[in-house]
Amino acid sequence: MGTATIQVRVLAVAGRRVWMAVSGTLSGATLRVLHYSLSARATDERTQIYLDLNAVRWDSSLSAAELLRLLPAGARLRFHIVGAHEDFRERLAADARCRLHSDVASAWATWSRQS
Repeated sequence: MGTATIQVRVLAVAGRRVWMAVSGTLSGATLRVLHYSLSARATDERTQIYLDLNAVRWDSSLSAAELLRLLPAGARLRFHIVGAHEDFRERLAADARCRLHSDVASAWATWSRQS
């Protein structure tokens, strides 16, 4: 079995909005890397992070408790989650900071309407 890797790319920045695309395998080890990457971009309590997870493979051994530790703390942070695995979407649906998008077009339409 190979080592799980994850790649995080910042695709766009506009004011307090950041669009990040993630690829690779989300496992216990790579979840910490992604969490730190998100935390580094959440420089202001009003930061909005658009997180494109379409190219992420989910490690089946990743527990629900681990998944919930992905997003950085901050009551005013907002996360636009694009293309998340169904199990992850279910867990994030209860987080008022998250807006789930079924596809990139939906998230981009929201991004484009903001100033």
